[in-house]
Amino acid sequence: MTLPLRLQGTVCYWRDDKGFGFVITDHKERLFFHIRDFKQAPARRPQQGDRLSFELGVDKQQRHYAQSLQLEESTVAQTKPAKATAPDVYQIQQQAWCFRYLFFALLLLSLLAGSFAFIVPLFYLEASLFTYWLYQIDKKLAASGHSSRLPEESLQMFSLIGGWPGALIAQKRLHHKVHKMSFQREFRFVIYGNSCFLLWLLSESGSNFLQKVTLF
Repeated sequence: MTLPLRLQGTVCYWRDDKGFGFVITDHKERLFFHIRDFKQAPARRPQQGDRLSFELGVDKQQRHYAQSLQLEESTVAQTKPAKATAPDVYQIQQQAWCFRYLFFALLLLSLLAGSFAFIVPLFYLEASLFTYWLYQIDKKLAASGHSSRLPEESLQMFSLIGGWPGALIAQKRLHHKVHKMSFQREFRFVIYGNSCFLLWLLSESGSNFLQKVTLF
């Protein structure tokens, strides 16, 4: 069967952080595509359910893929209002990285100054508030059907460095991530690991360690 010059299909999978996805053609063929293969830079990033028009290409392994892609105008028009109100995932991730660097810098300074034991509650409060905010953002993204979500590793990381009380409150109040068993198993290990580390720091051996690293 001779294929038309340009095909049409629906995005069935999209991974925004990697910039690739799969589109199902109207002939029920599943094709790979990458953000770099768009004919022109799209008005927004693709999402699951978007309609695309494209040409058929062949890679080095002789596999078909979608190239010269274009986002259908009807899809762009339908999603413009949602785009204006959707959280900027990239900006949120940048803020999360900045907070992480700042947190560890303050942690190091408190250890060197010998004041770690006195500001532990402040660390937990700060990390918990930030973790709760991340859960709120991820909940909004999930409710709006946004194609990009905050990585679960980031949520678990901020819980591990002391934000697990905020994460626990967020899970209960927002009903977020409470039914995903794999996430809950990891979360229990995070609480256990953080609690063991804190108890060790408060023990005699931990106090001796803190005294050794103190510079002032």
